[in-house]
Parts: sequence; structure tokens; C-alpha cells
Amino acid sequence: MVGNVLESIIPISKSELDIRRNIYRTKHPERRLPYNMRVPFIDETESWAYEIIYLYQCVCHFFQAIRTITPVSSALVLANFVFIVLCVYQMVASSTNMSLLRYLKFVGVFFAVMLEFFLICCNSSEVANECNEIMVNAIKDCNWEKCTNQTKRDLCILLRRVQRSNHFKYNHGMLVLSRLLFLKVVKLAYSFVNFMRVKTIES
Repeated sequence: MVGNVLESIIPISKSELDIRRNIYRTKHPERRLPYNMRVPFIDETESWAYEIIYLYQCVCHFFQAIRTITPVSSALVLANFVFIVLCVYQMVASSTNMSLLRYLKFVGVFFAVMLEFFLICCNSSEVANECNEIMVNAIKDCNWEKCTNQTKRDLCILLRRVQRSNHFKYNHGMLVLSRLLFLKVVKLAYSFVNFMRVKTIES
């Protein structure tokens, strides 16, 4: 957040200023927001609009900064990790001391938790990211060179946004839901269960 604010304040070179003037067609291309934002029918570099949008973005980022923990997302990942550990531990370490029905119950719960965590948390994030890739390909193949200058500018802004990863992120990017996170959680759960088995055998 601090880097984006500083980037909007530090003067830019003449060549970059010419590029911004040519692409955005604004009256004051030297005025930059922390995050690029385009408002229809409004020149966002005009005095009143620029101050309002700049202040709005700073306030939004301030409230995001003080929310260092996202309770729902963090609790969801943590709960899935605990359920996976408990189910695997019961199936592996305590299977000899339980009935077949109880064992099948833990197997069913284990696969249900794994399926829920994969589909809802991880795979949906990958699908959202794949939509960005589809959008990039659509923009490249839409014959944008035949469009008007206004449409070209809008497509440039849209292309810049969709070229970034669109995975679901929480805690300022510290927690990124993806298939890789799913594999890491499963691997960590399996390692923890092995550790508990060793401790149980030693005791």
C-alpha cells in the first residue's frame, strides 16, 4: 500500500508521461492514483474527482491494512486442516481399536472434507483465475486494432487487470487459495499424522 502511494507521488519521466497522455487522454496525466481507476464520463484527473478518488482509495487500503486476519477464510482453512488430521489419524493410528462401522464413518467424513476443501476453497479459486486467462485470449483475438481510440484505451486498462493472478487472496496475499495450497495442506496433515504415530509408538 505504501509503495503504491509513493509511486503515485514520485514524478515520472517525460516519455512515460507522453505514454499516459496518449493512452488515457486525460487533462492531467501527471496526476496518478495509487491504483488505476477509470470512471465513465468523468476525467479522474480533474481536481475534485482526483482528490475524492485518491482519498477513497487510501481509506479503503487503510481499513484493509488493519484487518490483518480474515476470520472466515483463515478459520475455514484451519478447520479443514484439523478435520483432515483427525480423520487420517483415526484411520491410520487407531483403526485396530474401532469397529468397522466407526471406521467407515471416519473414511466417509475424510473424503467429504477433502472434497469440500478441494471444490469450494481451491478449485473455485483456480476457476476464477482461468476466467482471467480466457479474458486475455478474448481481448487478443477481438480485432482490437479496428476499434475506436476510446475502446482501445478501455481494452488496455482491462488487459492490464486481467493479466494479474485472480486467485482468491486473504490477509494481504499471505493466504492464496489454489490447488497448490490444497496439496500443501494435505502434505502437512500427513506429516503431522506420521509424527503423532511415531510419538505414540515411542510412548
